[in-house]
Amino acid sequence: MKLYDNMIDVTMDVLSHTECKRVSAGAASAWKCLENSEFIMQRDAGLELGSAPEPSVNYTCVTTSGRVTEDEILIYGKDIREISGGCGFARVVILETEDLGEETDQEKAFQAIRNLEFVRYHVFPEGYMVRVSSQSNQEQVRISKDALKKGISFASVGAAYISKYKAVSGVKNVRIIFITDSSLVKEILPNADKIDAITKTLTHILDGMPTDCGHCSMKAVCDEVEGMKELHLGKKK
Repeated sequence: MKLYDNMIDVTMDVLSHTECKRVSAGAASAWKCLENSEFIMQRDAGLELGSAPEPSVNYTCVTTSGRVTEDEILIYGKDIREISGGCGFARVVILETEDLGEETDQEKAFQAIRNLEFVRYHVFPEGYMVRVSSQSNQEQVRISKDALKKGISFASVGAAYISKYKAVSGVKNVRIIFITDSSLVKEILPNADKIDAITKTLTHILDGMPTDCGHCSMKAVCDEVEGMKELHLGKKK
């Protein structure tokens, strides 16, 4: 799966100019998760991340190219305990998986990608309420006062997410990136739209999009993304 590799490289290149705190998933204890989403009232909130007017974004990239060699959590900007007011927020997930078989079974590969994207809607850290907008790719977080007192951190939340992803068949390694530096969040905002465009183009290919590239509205994406045109031609055959 190479479709998202360029966006992974773009993301990591932007972040490479800023120091980060790296935590191996094995060195972090996963924060307790609930079975269902928890609603945290404003009066019980101790911290808000990514709330307007601050920028926020989330996106997921899948690769089989060896870009993620171990489970890890990267934190750019302040950790939860260091934040005293509102700030921008981003959570980026990069998943190293087994071969999804897009060359032989494109529908199965696409469904596998979708299943991995949906994992984010089923992780409920206690005292950590996530509000996600699938249309705008925003992700806002409200953390309870009680969770702050108990010492919640991005390392523990990240470890909880990694545990959920690793429970999915075929996932080899997971990189969870948390960003609370508003300027960095703004820099990677456009990536989410480009990743959406890649996924939508793949959807159209599988649904039987026009085979005349000159008249296809998705031509620009196919031209830019490695492997997309091959998928299109393979589907045509």
